[in-house]
Amino acid sequence: MQSLQAICETPESLFEHSDEELLHLVHKEFPEELDPLQRADSIRDGPWTPPNTPSPSYILYKKDYDEVSRTLLGVLALRWIHTGQYEAFIASQPADAKLTRASFDWIRAFYAQIISDRTSLFTLITLIIIHDLGKDPKMASDCRAQTGEDISTLNHDAILLEACKASLVPKLALLPDEDRVDALRGIELGATFNFGQLAQAENVPASLTGLYKMRGHNRSFKLHFMKQLLKVAGAAGHMDWSCARNLIQPIFDSYRNVYDACEGIIAGTLTVRSGYDLVLTRRAELLRDQNVRVYHVEDVLEDRALMRLLCMGNVTMADEAFLYEGAWQALEDPIRETLVRGLNLDGKRSEPAVQPTYMPVLLGLVKDENALVCIFRYLAQILSATEVGDPVAVVIERSVYTVLKQVIESNEFKNDPSILEMVDVPAGVVLLTTASL
Repeated sequence: MQSLQAICETPESLFEHSDEELLHLVHKEFPEELDPLQRADSIRDGPWTPPNTPSPSYILYKKDYDEVSRTLLGVLALRWIHTGQYEAFIASQPADAKLTRASFDWIRAFYAQIISDRTSLFTLITLIIIHDLGKDPKMASDCRAQTGEDISTLNHDAILLEACKASLVPKLALLPDEDRVDALRGIELGATFNFGQLAQAENVPASLTGLYKMRGHNRSFKLHFMKQLLKVAGAAGHMDWSCARNLIQPIFDSYRNVYDACEGIIAGTLTVRSGYDLVLTRRAELLRDQNVRVYHVEDVLEDRALMRLLCMGNVTMADEAFLYEGAWQALEDPIRETLVRGLNLDGKRSEPAVQPTYMPVLLGLVKDENALVCIFRYLAQILSATEVGDPVAVVIERSVYTVLKQVIESNEFKNDPSILEMVDVPAGVVLLTTASL
């Protein structure tokens, strides 16, 4: 049987294979990249009913592994895009939020631009497969054994970059020179800038400065963005592998906004602050069209802060916006003022900004105003913790992942959200030390 890399040179022949054959081809090419994902932790969004077909990971391992299934669903989504299977792509997406045919066609056209040569498809699949390797706890320990540096506190994108630098991702070395350079450039960007984090206003303007390095490297940027769309398409693959359940229209719209912001920053027509605010403004316009009040993102700091929270909570409907408004107004004035200040920091050495990683996941689990108020108070503590003892810190990452797993998902929190008042602020990690705002 031909290798996956050879088959990818004629994409039509690759996608003629059945789903099961395609998955086995991928595993045969990437066993050292897929097998470690069995160790990766994941978060589930409460009870769900899985499809009555075996998951992608079960097809390969006779056992369900969340991160393996999520990764492989991204490959299956690639097939649906390539072959124009719109109905398969949206099969069980919620009816009121399904990706439109026009948006699906935009993705197909964008994808067609990328695979215009013989090597790009294999490079794209490689990027999908290795994207979450940093979630394997052994990756950080392997890096430490090789380099002597402890990188276990870094986010998984930064861990992947360090692993690539340490030659611990051997599949990259097999790519043609141009493809390898483009792939690494995207991985380097991803270590400090994440499309999803901008779509959800989780990061800060300083995090976007890495986009400057994409000037003159259009192919690398497009490969990186396409990979990210496919990761979103597969993000619910541990619970529903029947379609690209997570890439619904509201999420696609947010990623299109991010793409436009990035293009403007790379082209020099937008600053990192104005590019960031483009994302916030478009979310405000979406809500305004549903008779939610007008938010003056560029002129009123409190409106801008609240719009960041609405983006973090993936708020796209009027009733959700009113819930957040109610929680915002219920806050004590000093807490609200702390949030306004923290959510408007761009990130610079004199005033480092905090990135509350996993806050969108946490907010997505809360639908009650009282619980939301408690989370806003806790977020105020996180955002005001800007001291890490590093004078060159520009962006400080404080991940609420442990809080999410140990507190928010507990019955105690459901019964009494105020228990968050007793939870310590997460440890800070310096994410960025240089930025040109």
